[in-house]
Amino acid sequence: MGSHTEDYKIPSISYAELFNDDDNVRCLATTQLAQALKAYGACRIRDHGISQDIIDNCFEKSRSFFERPLEEKVADYENSGTTTNSRFVPFASEIVRGELHLDETLEFQHSVYDLPGTWSEPGRQLVETSKYLHEECNRVHLNLLTCLSSAMNLPRSLSSIHSVRNSFFAPYYYCFKDEEDNNTLRVPPHIDPTTMLFCFQDSLAGLEVADISNETGNISTTSVKKVADFIPTTCEPGEFILLIGHVLRRLVGEFKHSVHRVKRPPGTSGFHLNYWTVPDLDTPCDFGNKKEDVAGYLARVFPAALRNTVHQDR
Repeated sequence: MGSHTEDYKIPSISYAELFNDDDNVRCLATTQLAQALKAYGACRIRDHGISQDIIDNCFEKSRSFFERPLEEKVADYENSGTTTNSRFVPFASEIVRGELHLDETLEFQHSVYDLPGTWSEPGRQLVETSKYLHEECNRVHLNLLTCLSSAMNLPRSLSSIHSVRNSFFAPYYYCFKDEEDNNTLRVPPHIDPTTMLFCFQDSLAGLEVADISNETGNISTTSVKKVADFIPTTCEPGEFILLIGHVLRRLVGEFKHSVHRVKRPPGTSGFHLNYWTVPDLDTPCDFGNKKEDVAGYLARVFPAALRNTVHQDR
């Protein structure tokens, strides 16, 4: 995992200080946040007010759901009545841009919680605990967008173009199916087609962010992974990782999108809890020679199974 210095190179920002009553404290924290996103497209967020009990409970319920035979999980999902607002991806079944992702996930769009569902007991408990953490992430996300809009003097607040319905939450399960598997790389380097992503890691962590602090211009996964060092993002207790997606870079050109990967020790299993968002579909997101709105962008890059469930309404 690298040295302790490398583990904590990604800056840690106090969410509480971003909204402190003291102007000096608030201004310093906001400046630090903007600097981190301009340098790395990522930072650690502490003092966010999300209960550790909620986070721990979601890890526990994720384990209860995922550590079952595959056929049980597939049947659970297919019989749930929520397949238009969720997506189950079995282990190592997804290939993105020709590269295999060695993980398994159950993705929830926010509107899934409005459906009655007919999950098994492990599925029902995972949906319920995911809802609590999803709601808390929505709160933090919208406040961060408001803070960044003010810091960058944007003419329109980023929070005004983000619907709660266009937020997603997913436990990602990293498991080894073959005892002889010695590949520590579980998810290859990539860029997210999102506004922001929050990652809550278990004790084994694994998320690594490319050091793009000296990179300028077009920051592609292909070019970055050839030259950049990847920094382990081990968190202090109570922190999560904030990653900037390509959509936000299209909206705020001064920020960089994060290039990141997941590496985990061989022979281990565990979880990341991921939350992410996309803007309203009619939001222009021109970038270089690309002239398109969010709908056009997502039509090119977003997972097909959820593409048509993203909404413009608030």
